[in-house]
This record gives sequence, structure tokens and C-alpha cells, in this order.
Amino acid sequence: MSTQDLPWKLVLFDLDGTLINSIDLVVTAWQHAFADVLGKQLDRETVLPWIGLPLTDTIAEQGGDKAEALRASYDQFMQANHDDMVTAFAGLPELLDDLAVYNVGTAVVTAKGRELAERGLRVAGYPETLHVAAAMEDTREHKPNPAPLLAALAHEGAHASDAVYVGDAIYDLQAAEAAGIPAIGVTWGAGKRDALHQQRALAFADAPDELRAQLLG
Repeated sequence: MSTQDLPWKLVLFDLDGTLINSIDLVVTAWQHAFADVLGKQLDRETVLPWIGLPLTDTIAEQGGDKAEALRASYDQFMQANHDDMVTAFAGLPELLDDLAVYNVGTAVVTAKGRELAERGLRVAGYPETLHVAAAMEDTREHKPNPAPLLAALAHEGAHASDAVYVGDAIYDLQAAEAAGIPAIGVTWGAGKRDALHQQRALAFADAPDELRAQLLG
């Protein structure tokens, strides 16, 4: 099969909350760091909007003069617990395999650091063909700025008209719109369904099977 059968040659994916179920890990890491360094309790609903934003920015904003210690505590928890708390959302590794059958390229665009992003993909069992096209280190600006998506297109040698972006946060959909890339919002991650539906998108998916239908027809 070929990409002539589908409207896109490249599918770009967000990582956390889209491909990998890492939400509990991220929330717990933040809660641990806040309690450890700041002596404060942090509820889940406060953390969820931070997911998808660059960690360095959020650490600086929340930690103030204790930002360095907050980052160290967060990283320590993340490294110690990452592999036990990261899984793929059911059905998505198989979807990646099917996209490959159609010769559709796939890549990840994330605000996470490259090493941990690649590690998450492998721990979750995604195929080696799925790689990180743009990570935190690759652009000065991050989602909702379009820079990461534009960098990913350049990395993959693709045009916006040939691609679609899949993400679970409003920042994903805003970045895609700014980059001129059609987007599909998924509601199984950190983003709120109502907030996602207020953004412009090609489609929305409430389950991986819906995403499969939207990508493969």
C-alpha cells in the first residue's frame, strides 16, 4: 500500500498523554518534588495543565529561588520510577505498525528532553521506526509556538500540507494551527475534552479506535 491511499505522508504525534500513558508519573513526580523541596501539597488538577509545556519553564516559574532543588528532586523521582510507570495506550503501537504498511512516516514532537522521550517510546513498546523529530533541545520556542512542528517538518523533509499532528493538549492544537498543519485532538490524555473542543482541529478522537479510523479511513 502507499500514501496515495491516504491524505497525508507524515503523522506527527505528541508524546505524553497521546502515545504514552505517563500522566500519573508526571503528576506524582511534581507532587514529590513540591513536598520534598517546598513543603507543599500539590493536587492533580493543578499539575495537568503543565503537561506539554517545557519543564524548565514551569520549574523556574514554580520554584523561584528553589528552582534548582525542585528540578533535582523532580528528575530524581522521574529517573527512578519512569520505566515502571510508563505504558503505551492500548492499540496505538499497532496503529503505528499499520501506518508503516501504508508507507506513512511517523515521528514525535515533544517539549520533553530527547533522551527521556526516546526512552519512553522504547519502554512503551513502540517500533524503532518511531523516532523523535523535535524535542525540547531542538528549538528555542515551544508549543503553542509552531517552532517545534516546523522543525519536525524540516527534519522529516515534509510540507505542512502532507502532514497531520495528533495531540492531547490545547497547546498541541494551537501549535498545529500556527504551523498550518491539520490536527487531531485526542481526549485520553491530560487535556480537558471541553477545552480541546474549543480549539480548531480537523477531528477529535475519544478513543484509539476513533483515531485509527480518522488516520486510516
